Amino acid sequence: MSRLSVDPEGLRQGGVNIQATVDLAVNICNELFVAVEENRGAGGTGEMGEKFDSGYRPGEEQGLKFLRLMQRTIGETGSRTVKTAGVFSETSDDAEGAVQP
Repeated sequence: MSRLSVDPEGLRQGGVNIQATVDLAVNICNELFVAVEENRGAGGTGEMGEKFDSGYRPGEEQGLKFLRLMQRTIGETGSRTVKTAGVFSETSDDAEGAVQP
């Protein structure tokens, strides 16, 4: 009989370091937010700026909405994966402790 085992600490720090991946994604998103804010108004304030904004703003809004969603989703998924591994490990330990050898 094969067994499924989960190493919660391994998920936190090993092979695929989920938290490091989450942190990296959040940092990238934050840098993009800053870049967008710093370059706001890059087209100027005259007619050229108005034309630039009319083409740029809808994409900017969609892009920032996507980045916020990605930040939240990656953070929640990483956190839930580690939590699920911990629950699985505790349940496995409880089950093994209840069975007499």
